[in-house]
Amino acid sequence: MTWTPLMKRVAWAKGLGFGFGLFAPLLLDPAGPGQLMLVWGIVLWSVILGALVGLAAQFDRVPLFDLRLPAGLRGAWIGFWMGLVLFLVAGQGIEALWAGSGWLPQPPPGAVWLLVEATLVGAFIDLLAGGLAGARFGAPQP
Repeated sequence: MTWTPLMKRVAWAKGLGFGFGLFAPLLLDPAGPGQLMLVWGIVLWSVILGALVGLAAQFDRVPLFDLRLPAGLRGAWIGFWMGLVLFLVAGQGIEALWAGSGWLPQPPPGAVWLLVEATLVGAFIDLLAGGLAGARFGAPQP
């Protein structure tokens, strides 16, 4: 099997998403089985974020305006969108996890921080996966 540049990019992006997701069990202290499921759900959510960012590499233009879409902006948009979905689905649970951690800053920063963090992680995955897959940083994948 020959790996296409898109397949390499998606594989790197999923691996990077998994790497970022592994920070959740390290940073958050679950108090019960429900919170433990949420922590591991965040890990799997991060893999999906990476996969979506990697797959979006094939779209480098906005067809309506015929504008080039830079790699970091593309990943940031997907990260923002996925962060919004995560907040809407599990925002209260994540705030409870944060509040239960003894060493994270208190009070929990809330939705704004979750959206900013997801946006930055999406942009970083997009730029780094392109570089690791063989593309120039910020250049669209063929």
